[in-house]
Amino acid sequence: MKEKFDYKKSLGQNFLFDKNLLNAIARDGLVEKNDTILEIGAGAGTLTEILAQNAKKVISFEIDKSLFERLNLFAHNYPNIEFYFNDFMQADIEKLHLENARVVANIPYYITTPIIFKLIAHINKFKSILVLIQKEVAYRFASQCGTKEYGITSVILQSIFDVKITRIVAKENFTPPPKIDSALCLLVPHNKYKINDFNAFKELIHKSFAMRRKTLVNNLVKATYDKTEILSALNQLNYPATIRPEQISVEDFIKLYNLLKK
Repeated sequence: MKEKFDYKKSLGQNFLFDKNLLNAIARDGLVEKNDTILEIGAGAGTLTEILAQNAKKVISFEIDKSLFERLNLFAHNYPNIEFYFNDFMQADIEKLHLENARVVANIPYYITTPIIFKLIAHINKFKSILVLIQKEVAYRFASQCGTKEYGITSVILQSIFDVKITRIVAKENFTPPPKIDSALCLLVPHNKYKINDFNAFKELIHKSFAMRRKTLVNNLVKATYDKTEILSALNQLNYPATIRPEQISVEDFIKLYNLLKK
């Protein structure tokens, strides 16, 4: 029987209790015996326990201090768990001594993107990042150019990660069930592209997709890029002047960035 909790809608609390699913999450997260795992959102501690059974160390964040007593029971039973009862977004990742770690997290829908970009800022510390997120958001992360889901987040994430949806998790698996299904999305860092200034690259992508119904040229000209230089770069990439941003691949956005920065 599932335990009763005072679920807090304001914190996006939807807990998992199915052990088969929890073990599948650990497998999808590539968790190994010598790994250090960063978990964001311990919740009921059910996933935390599975991670502790399969990894060397688990560093877990939980913002809901009313779960302190329950989660400390897990810490008592598993000395390799280290809990932090505060907001992960306020945490100093550098002080956690994470090197070559993995992230496994059931992230509240309302804060998915800020958490992802906080992790990106410390990408050198992680071997992989597995997040359980809203299904539509996962599709956006993994989408390819030419699809309606493809956009800013798709390009930015895929420029530094191999992105894969490992499984869909139906809403009925959660307590309480959310209104929509979720998906497990695996991000594995890669070094396929040379981006010397990632912030400048992100700025270009944001400006490229500023207005989806506009052409790339119109968006960038409005953002004060030189039209002649944009047209020249597109010509070198064999794109017409009428190309829209969602029709340009991640690899070609990298090339476009490198051409324009010159």
